[in-house]
Amino acid sequence: MRCPVCKADNAQGPQCRRCKADLTPLFDLEAARRARLDAAREHLARGRLPEALAAAGEADWIRRDEESRRLLAVARLLNRDFAGAWACYRDAPT
Repeated sequence: MRCPVCKADNAQGPQCRRCKADLTPLFDLEAARRARLDAAREHLARGRLPEALAAAGEADWIRRDEESRRLLAVARLLNRDFAGAWACYRDAPT
């Protein structure tokens, strides 16, 4: 995670290794995102497609990246939202 104050990369928290800024809120937000991604995968595995779509969408809202866009596209495909799945593919960050 990149510190918003000094731009240093930080793999460990809760303080920035360089400037000692408190990164706790950012680490908490990333943990919440990871939990939503895991929940979306679990819902997909159990066939709970609407719940998977909601969880993947929440994770993507927190932070959009290739992983969240891919999971959201899969959830949309399985929910037969082909236009939405195409939009995820087309708009995926590179």
